[in-house]
Amino acid sequence: MRRFWSRLRPVRWWLVLLIVILAIGPLVAVAEVALFARLVDQVLVPAVLAPLLGIALLFVGLNLLSAVASGSKDYLSTWVSQRFLVDLRTDVFQHVLGGPPAVQDKRRVGDLVARLTSDSSAVERLLVSGASSGVTAVIKIVVYTVALFWLQWQLALLSFLVVPLFWGVGAKFAQLVKEVSRERQRRGGSLSAVAEEHLGNAPLVQAYGREKDAVRRFHHQSRGIAHAELAASRVRSIFTPAVDLAELVGTLLVIGLGTWTISSGRLTLGGLLAFLTLLTQLYGPLRDLTHLVPSLFSASAGAERILELLDQPISVDRPGAITLPPGGGRLRFDRLTVRYPGATRDALREFSLEIAPGEVVAVVGPSGAGKSTLAKALVRLVDPTGGSVLIDGYDVRDVTMQSLRERVTFVQQETLMLDGTMHDNIAFARPEATHAEVLAVAEAADADGFIRDLPDGYQTPVGQRGRSLSGGQRQRIAIARAMLRDATVLVLDEPTTGLDEHTARQVLSGLRTLTGGRSTLLVTHDPVALEIADRVVHLEPVRRHRVPDLKALRPKRLAGARHG
Repeated sequence: MRRFWSRLRPVRWWLVLLIVILAIGPLVAVAEVALFARLVDQVLVPAVLAPLLGIALLFVGLNLLSAVASGSKDYLSTWVSQRFLVDLRTDVFQHVLGGPPAVQDKRRVGDLVARLTSDSSAVERLLVSGASSGVTAVIKIVVYTVALFWLQWQLALLSFLVVPLFWGVGAKFAQLVKEVSRERQRRGGSLSAVAEEHLGNAPLVQAYGREKDAVRRFHHQSRGIAHAELAASRVRSIFTPAVDLAELVGTLLVIGLGTWTISSGRLTLGGLLAFLTLLTQLYGPLRDLTHLVPSLFSASAGAERILELLDQPISVDRPGAITLPPGGGRLRFDRLTVRYPGATRDALREFSLEIAPGEVVAVVGPSGAGKSTLAKALVRLVDPTGGSVLIDGYDVRDVTMQSLRERVTFVQQETLMLDGTMHDNIAFARPEATHAEVLAVAEAADADGFIRDLPDGYQTPVGQRGRSLSGGQRQRIAIARAMLRDATVLVLDEPTTGLDEHTARQVLSGLRTLTGGRSTLLVTHDPVALEIADRVVHLEPVRRHRVPDLKALRPKRLAGARHG
């Protein structure tokens, strides 16, 4: 509650107005019950019609007032809850999107989607809908209690004897529901993750004949949710009769004592009927509160999952970070060391390299040598644990990430595509670009030809993750996108991976145009890609430190292996 309460500050005055409107309902209900008592004592018992017209008009007026208050309450509470929910989901989405890839890679997309949807709604129930229901119940309890003591204080005291039973049953129920809700929320996230994983990789599942295994995993998670729902149902099946029994006991006690008060002249029949009506309405919000506590525990399980996301680290600008000024794009890696969170050894260790503007430097080496890590450090997808990366003499950690990524274009090893059109995927680098600019970069990247051959040309959808295109076509789209960005520094991470020699050379022809005049870091293991490089740097994997045998140690082994 402390973590999320500040998010309600923009709507706090609307919440005050909502509370005022909430108070109208029970006040109108008490007035209607009081009118009912008058109807019984002044019209029904003496069988006199004269007072009926005035009482009827008052009933109509109160009913209209109740309708206006109820409609206003429903609309305002929905508006407040949806505004809170939209802001929360947006903030959580922004936070997750700004997290380091090393952290995001450990989470399944389906589980993240479940947290952004159902778990965010749980937070809304906890703070807005639940709080609104709780305030409504408390207001009703206060108003009805005052009215009951005003009618007959002895009966009121007797009716409150069952309240501890209400709360005792509710507290026990809440404890059980919290455990069940946590399991249900966890299973729900797992189900979304399994569905997203297998549907998103349906061709792979089908190619290896793993459909039955995918269905089995989905069925297992679905059964887990079903078991959690059944457990909650078992708890409710015990709780609801217990609450009904407590309410029945209280009502019967009041009827017994109320009969004595009528016989002794302390209360009229209309008064007793009014008291029983108010008592029934009082037990309603008491029941609501006992139901509300378990539902809040259930919502807190979702809130914990949202807080887990909000507590994960994100990539942020350093205090005092500056905008990277225009320059030629000279790169320098100064004794760069990188170790990923949770890793036991460095991915890069004391790597040094300088790249002049307009120069293409290829970095080669075996898998695990740190080539991709080098590229990620340049665009701050991972931060150094030692040394530095400089552009035109500025440490990339001392400039804003926005200005850094405007100066550096990163063509990643995995060619990522949006589920949009060809035009959309190229223009993603610069949404304000004109169609003529998109055509120009597509021609320069040798992509215009195959795009025009498609059924709808540049308006042809690429399909999910670009699966309707070949690897070479996707790569040329990525090159066109990078050209449209027009940055002074270019990072190419395995641009010809998975391509045959002919397609790779087609891609390279576009890369030659793209690298012109830019400082380019080319990460590759493909000899064909080296044709566009001015220099080649070879990386070796970082070796683990071992305690040497001092007796057998030769002097030349005292020098540690240099990375790079």
